[in-house]
Amino acid sequence: MTAQSDQVLAGQGSCRFGASRLLPLLDAFEKEINGVKDAKDIEYIHRMRVASRRVRAALPLFSSCFPPKQYRSWMNEMKKITRALGEARDTDVQIEFLRSSAKRLKKESAGKEIPKDTSTLLQEINSFIIELTEKRGVLQNHVISALNTLEKSGAVGEMRNAFARVNLTSRTTTAAIPAVAADRISARLAAFLDYEHFLSDPDAIFEHHAMRIAAKKLRYTMEVYGPVYRLELKKSLRRVKKVQEILGDVHDCDVWIDTLTEMILKQRSSTYLKNAQKPGSHTLSGLRLFLHDREKKRQLLYKRMVYYWNALKRENTWGELRQSLVIRRKMQFVIPRDSGKNRERAVVDSIVKENLTDVSHAAKVTSLSLSLFDQTMVLHKLGARERSLLEYAALLHDIGWKPGQKGHAARGREMVLLDERLPFDLVERSIIGIVVRAYGKSSSIVRDPLYTLLSEHDRGSSRILSALIIVAEGLDSLHTTVVEDVRCVIEPHALILTVLSGSDSSIEKARARTKSELLAETFSRTVVIV
Repeated sequence: MTAQSDQVLAGQGSCRFGASRLLPLLDAFEKEINGVKDAKDIEYIHRMRVASRRVRAALPLFSSCFPPKQYRSWMNEMKKITRALGEARDTDVQIEFLRSSAKRLKKESAGKEIPKDTSTLLQEINSFIIELTEKRGVLQNHVISALNTLEKSGAVGEMRNAFARVNLTSRTTTAAIPAVAADRISARLAAFLDYEHFLSDPDAIFEHHAMRIAAKKLRYTMEVYGPVYRLELKKSLRRVKKVQEILGDVHDCDVWIDTLTEMILKQRSSTYLKNAQKPGSHTLSGLRLFLHDREKKRQLLYKRMVYYWNALKRENTWGELRQSLVIRRKMQFVIPRDSGKNRERAVVDSIVKENLTDVSHAAKVTSLSLSLFDQTMVLHKLGARERSLLEYAALLHDIGWKPGQKGHAARGREMVLLDERLPFDLVERSIIGIVVRAYGKSSSIVRDPLYTLLSEHDRGSSRILSALIIVAEGLDSLHTTVVEDVRCVIEPHALILTVLSGSDSSIEKARARTKSELLAETFSRTVVIV
């Protein structure tokens, strides 16, 4: 059995859930094809573009459910068609905007003499409509060509068959879905909020556009996992959608401003001016009026965005969304903890044996981690349940290791989240996953999407357990198991770890020292390893 099929089997419930969400998206995409080809109504291309974007946003969420080569091929085909649809749709939007602007200007001047500036602006708008209509005809040919290429590739049929196959053959389970859903949404939310500080700068044009894209990805991810939650996160979705729409309007203005500025510069050149007065051409005064109009609109939209964002912050919108990912799950997605310690350990052991040919390192790291836990209880004050979670995380910490592949700690975390057999609900599965990931890079803890969802107590537990396992792993980093145990002496300003070994363990001690920073920070003591 391949590593890919191993992971698919381990995440069957998540894969089935994904297939059930992907199939309707594919249906929505396919049903617009004939309308897009006929090009009689611009709404067909709009709906197909949105559907293609939703498929592109959803596919990566379930990439582990499909063969990597096939998945990459699908993404490549969907990317090409989305690009073709996007160019055509953007042109449609520009034409519709110009027509509505012309209609508004004429209505404002109805029954009276049209002012010179308005007349000049109307002429400019009409010139743009003519140009863009011609451009749209060319783009329609590109759309048809892209659709034909997509049909020849057979990608849509392959996706449909693969989604249907996963949907039919996978088990109906929900153990992994809550943690995976929370992880994916929280990661998208973090990427979105990374752009927040750019809202204070009206000239951060690139970042505002990037924030819009991040909002769109967050929205689509929330829609995919909506059925996991009561009311399907609709309140938060409406707010994210509004942010996306306002930033989209801001971006449309930015596109016009760039286009008009470039045209004004060209119009001012002597070469371009030779043909400037031909019928239907642009005039310098008309371009300037149009540019001023778009700059003024951009300023208003930016102020509206800042005002709305501040309102969202006052209402703790994003904190509320994070809470919803934990406490607003439907009951079918809440897994009771009633399996018992023996069954939990048996499941963990079976997963370790499936993924590791030599389990001695995992066993040694577990032993050392638990020893450190027991001897530092006076400092961390955690209980038996946290000790069990440390035990499971230590046993599982290397399951993502593959010969010649990097990033096995991150891969191990993903496997913990996806594996339906693990009888842990969202919080405990998250803690185990965070600890498994942290041993590879301790700085990953606070940026882990799941860490931000945990209570203050559970965050503290994650940090403590991570600190212990990082040092324990350092003491057997060469997989030699030469370190037999460790003795802790707790002093007011120091934690002294004496390594017990029957042979030379100088390398292991040195590596543990380099990995003791988090332990020292957690217990507010200098860590000394001798």
